[in-house]
Amino acid sequence: MGISPSLIVAIALLCASPAYCEPYYASNGADFLVPADELDAVVIGQAAQHAGFFAIPETDPKLKALRSGPNSVYEIWEPRSHKIASIKLTLMAKTNSFVVQFVAKDPSRPGMPLTGEACKKWLVFSAGMRSGFGNRQSKYRFREPQCTP
Repeated sequence: MGISPSLIVAIALLCASPAYCEPYYASNGADFLVPADELDAVVIGQAAQHAGFFAIPETDPKLKALRSGPNSVYEIWEPRSHKIASIKLTLMAKTNSFVVQFVAKDPSRPGMPLTGEACKKWLVFSAGMRSGFGNRQSKYRFREPQCTP
């Protein structure tokens, strides 16, 4: 018994919309409201290390490729053992400011917040950012409310 042509058309139509075919990965982030500063990047790196993430090597092909775009990736951090999430610091060309993206590695339902281990790591990382920036927290704003592990 073969697949009916109408079923094939229905599947093709569903996959025409990226929302149905591409996996969704829960995330959170921070947008900087001021021009980029090397010291800001250092604080982000320290917060990432505090949460158990390590900078991927400068020779990594993924990092090299992401640095060639108009909004170049400044740095990427990932845990060494099991992949829970990644942290990406991007320098936005239009505003000359940083954007921090924390993206879970496990797919989830669209619109869902970070959960489980990814949420726990985000809470440690975002607390490290708050601590590192101290009274300069007005430099950035978080995109989403904090998750609940």
